[in-house]
Amino acid sequence: MIFRDMPDVPPRPATTSNAPFRRWLYSRWGKEHAIIGASLRHAEIGAWSQPLSIKAVWGGSSEHRIDNRRVCVDDDSYVVLNEDRSYGSTWRSDRADRDMSALCIFLKRGMPAEVFGAMSTSLAQAADEGADLPRRPLAFCERLRPHDISVTPLLKDLHEAVRRGESDETWFAERYQELLEAVITTEHLLQQRAETIRSVKPSTRIELMRRVNWATDYILSNYADTISLDDIASAASLSKFHLVRLFRQVHNTTPHAFLQRKRAQVARRMIEITDLDLNDVAANVGFGSRWTMFRQLRRSFGVSGLALRAR
Repeated sequence: MIFRDMPDVPPRPATTSNAPFRRWLYSRWGKEHAIIGASLRHAEIGAWSQPLSIKAVWGGSSEHRIDNRRVCVDDDSYVVLNEDRSYGSTWRSDRADRDMSALCIFLKRGMPAEVFGAMSTSLAQAADEGADLPRRPLAFCERLRPHDISVTPLLKDLHEAVRRGESDETWFAERYQELLEAVITTEHLLQQRAETIRSVKPSTRIELMRRVNWATDYILSNYADTISLDDIASAASLSKFHLVRLFRQVHNTTPHAFLQRKRAQVARRMIEITDLDLNDVAANVGFGSRWTMFRQLRRSFGVSGLALRAR
């Protein structure tokens, strides 16, 4: 299934005209792949049990409400949400006068275990067993993932294919296989970062890494607000002492420095692609003043806000 606009589903009201479409969609959802490549300024989809999904945006943000967490994807990240996860989503463009690009990929149920099983099987085993390969369930870490050189180009290619009108389902199926392989490989690399947490047993490292991921996502999803170390520690269910210690081990920096770096990244993007007043940019990304923003831009990128605007 290929959609070039957000499908007409709740919370949009049910009508006699959209009832046939919704019956058709619900009867097929999760049984086959689906991709949404949309240009929009605002959209919302209510809480719904989904197959495994991958989401990316450009020129805006998408907010996903997972359990008691709020995870916001923007130009710097993408997210993978596990099979049978129930969540609601909202999309908003960064600018009232310009559309954002939204990409949502939903892989049919069972495909992650199928691909992971195949990746764990040697060519000799594949020759012996043919197409009947064992499946291996895999749970992804539901955290914001920075764009990279393996997954991100595939996401952009898929979005461009939808927007240019590509409709060959076989072509998309091949790209989904390639994308899922890249995502699984990246997942292993992310899980290995738990090894940076020292002096605890493996099961505890995994749990502590999960808490650091909560803190990281909280910062990346709330950077525009005034947030304190207490807020970040609360999001991670850790004491402030242990949060700073663990965060430094994983990210090689402190939560506050990580927050300021994120604000500087977004400020740089806004200065380069919008004509917003620099005071407004500083306020929109959470800096107290343009001078604080200028100092952080120079510290992070070696360039001032005025120089970025002059470009």
